[in-house]
Amino acid sequence: MTSDTNGDYCCPDRLHRDIENGEKLLLVDCRSQSEYSRSHVVNSINVTLPGLLVKRLRKGILNMSAIIHNNVDKERFNKQCKTHLIILYDECSTDLNANPSSILHLLVKKLRQDGCRATFLLGGFTTFVQRFPEHCVSLDSTENSLNGLSNLRISEDSAYGTSSDSENDGTPSLQSPFPVQVLPYLYLGNAKNSADLQQLKQNGICYILNVTPNVPNMFANDDSFKYLRINISDHLSQDLFEFFPEAIAFIDEARENHCGVLVHCLAGISRSVTVTVAYLMSKLNLTMNEAYDFVKSCKPNISPNFNFMGQLLDFEKCLHGSDNSIGSRSKFRNFEYCNKNSSSSDIPPLTPAV
Repeated sequence: MTSDTNGDYCCPDRLHRDIENGEKLLLVDCRSQSEYSRSHVVNSINVTLPGLLVKRLRKGILNMSAIIHNNVDKERFNKQCKTHLIILYDECSTDLNANPSSILHLLVKKLRQDGCRATFLLGGFTTFVQRFPEHCVSLDSTENSLNGLSNLRISEDSAYGTSSDSENDGTPSLQSPFPVQVLPYLYLGNAKNSADLQQLKQNGICYILNVTPNVPNMFANDDSFKYLRINISDHLSQDLFEFFPEAIAFIDEARENHCGVLVHCLAGISRSVTVTVAYLMSKLNLTMNEAYDFVKSCKPNISPNFNFMGQLLDFEKCLHGSDNSIGSRSKFRNFEYCNKNSSSSDIPPLTPAV
């Protein structure tokens, strides 16, 4: 570990050597869950902090294990936090003290107060993955590889990330039980779910909303399914806002035809969640926070990227007539009028579907 005026830090070269030499390391990823799901350092643990927990962390009254949601990772952290060097990283920090209110700064401070050996990765994940991609896991490559796998049924499970090894090494698995039922006709899921023909039919799902550019529409040649693809990547530069009307209309068409509809992306935690939240806001007259909290109560591991959350706030302003900050999106005024005058009498009260 090296020291300079920025405080203790671990440079990328040092982390590379320590990993190669099998040193006792405990890596902690302080980025959002969606960023972690896309790519992260091998064997790192992801921590996420809602606003309430950040306040508790600032006061020094937060137990570190409370912000590790994966039980396997939580057990590993509790066993190794006093015996291993803890290296925390965010996206690109080079100065630990530049932002004393950052999650990275607060966690390093808290861990040191607890008697742990804690430092941060200089340059963050961005620098490390550019230098040493062999020590990183990426789900983007998994998404791209799915294009050529639609006919390889024998290897479908591995293509969609169903290996149990991912749980053991700290990598979030794409596998989950068949998609979460948000409303009686509305399901939220991932790429694996979209390829499970038996479960699709069992749940009466005939409409599939694919919020990815690359995951194949597996049953596009089957006339019993209707697809809508929204060609969006899970990236801060992407704009889902403009697709909300089309997505909402597609979901409503499924409801009106008494069919189930699956909204999915790759991992089922960011893009598809954003569309689902927008639908609940629109059809049930909910605020963004209300709709988000409801979806989270159905599926606790959701994590839309910050840009998508901002677009949902813009959408909330549109729905409630306070859209001066987004005047260029005037087409939503017409959508809002049509939407408010559509029948929603058959939409059930907002209780989690069982």
